[in-house]
Amino acid sequence: MKKLIADKTVGKLAKWLRILGIPCEMQEIKSLKEIPKEAILFTRSRRIASSQTILLESDKVEEQLKFVFEKLPELKGQIKPFSLCLRCNQKLEPVSKEEVFGLVPDYIYETFGYFKRCPLCGRIYWPGSHQKRMSSALKSILAVKEAQE
Repeated sequence: MKKLIADKTVGKLAKWLRILGIPCEMQEIKSLKEIPKEAILFTRSRRIASSQTILLESDKVEEQLKFVFEKLPELKGQIKPFSLCLRCNQKLEPVSKEEVFGLVPDYIYETFGYFKRCPLCGRIYWPGSHQKRMSSALKSILAVKEAQE
């Protein structure tokens, strides 16, 4: 699979691909020359549309995700939700509860027993209410996609 890149016109799409565990870099692309040859660029900008780009018409991330899965159906097999850092795209690593002591709010430390950390930026993740909301949204998006197949 080619490297996936999103420009600033589809930043939420990059975040949601990362939530799904599909690596997607954010880059500022000003011209076609800046698109790496081994990459696919997601954009809403017609100015940089080419054979290496997937031009997204919608500004709604749910519709963008559906369109991406239509264009690149092989991505569906790569889904590993909540396995990447949303900030820097790195694979998250499990860490012990003791390792996050003092790094998360007391309530979170006392309530949760499972944590992951980004090896690059150090951001800590746990399966809180935000993950439940994201899972619900993803199920809705992916269910619609499956019904259309």
